Amino acid sequence: MDEFEINDMRSEKDFKGITFSKFKKTEAKKELLNSLKDGKIENALNWSAEFICIGAFIDLWDILLNFVGKHIHLGNPKLPIYLDLRFNNFKEIVQCGYIGFEMNMRNNNKIRKLFGEIIIVLCKSQKKHSIESIKIKKTDEFDMTSISTKLKAPNVNYGTELFKKDDPKELFIALNEFMYHLSKDSLNSLDACYWMEWILEFENMCKKKKEICVCERRSFVSVEEKFQKEPIWMIWDAIFISNNAKKSEISKKILKSIFDLFCIRYTSGSKRKRKYLIYFAISLITEKLNDKIPIINDKSTVDNINKKINLIYKEIKKNEVSPATDYLFAGVEKSNREKTIEKLDAFNKMNTIIRN
Repeated sequence: MDEFEINDMRSEKDFKGITFSKFKKTEAKKELLNSLKDGKIENALNWSAEFICIGAFIDLWDILLNFVGKHIHLGNPKLPIYLDLRFNNFKEIVQCGYIGFEMNMRNNNKIRKLFGEIIIVLCKSQKKHSIESIKIKKTDEFDMTSISTKLKAPNVNYGTELFKKDDPKELFIALNEFMYHLSKDSLNSLDACYWMEWILEFENMCKKKKEICVCERRSFVSVEEKFQKEPIWMIWDAIFISNNAKKSEISKKILKSIFDLFCIRYTSGSKRKRKYLIYFAISLITEKLNDKIPIINDKSTVDNINKKINLIYKEIKKNEVSPATDYLFAGVEKSNREKTIEKLDAFNKMNTIIRN
């Protein structure tokens, strides 16, 4: 059997709360984030492999996106364009026979190299100040006397373009303030983030009270229908309108990629998990953008490290729980599904050659 191939008998259910080597997922996530922050490439590759080997790909994407929004953001502003491209590469691989068999992708060399490259790029990206989320005090932040001290917009015209007929009227003032702080009249990221958090907390309060808080459907939102009326899309609508006013094409491309990444397998819980992408989007509008920063500083180093990616899996293989009859399967022919995946891959390559 291949020395780099994971041949573990455990199913996805066996990895509830733990990683491949039986670390707690919460601890593994913490270690991965610390390794990325400190630029420790080997450690980060090891911790990411813990998630890859159990098929926890969406968990891994969420960790990486959270890191980009919180710790890198404008330090590598075009990074979302690269990540959006890599996620599309990831989807193409999934669609080549892995739907319903995602854990088998751990032995796919393209998957290993794809995530290996991403990890290295994040480690080598310039880090900015870590964004801390703004806390909304539920006791007084929604009291009309207290909230009046937060109102800074000179008029109610800022939210007019954004607000639609079926949007909740209770959110108009908050959205007007949000739009004001994104406009050239304010450009205040701190206050804009405050109102973003206020809107999210207002929706949360409504849910707890079992009250309906939905907005009019936006045409640009391409998530499952049951999630299309959440107030989060009003926030994104405001961000797109404000960014368009800047008339910067590269800024538009970056924002579109941030939004696409935010929408990956979106559920109601995603807006909290990925809110640092919204913070990133806000800073893209309110702060100066240096679009001369390269996505990858040293591609040769990235390639050289990534060539040895299988050594990470050779090491992690030591922790596999394999059947006692493992030796019987050395050299056994590949399964029909594996053969089908290889044929689909070859077919896709042929199509690419023909198109080019």
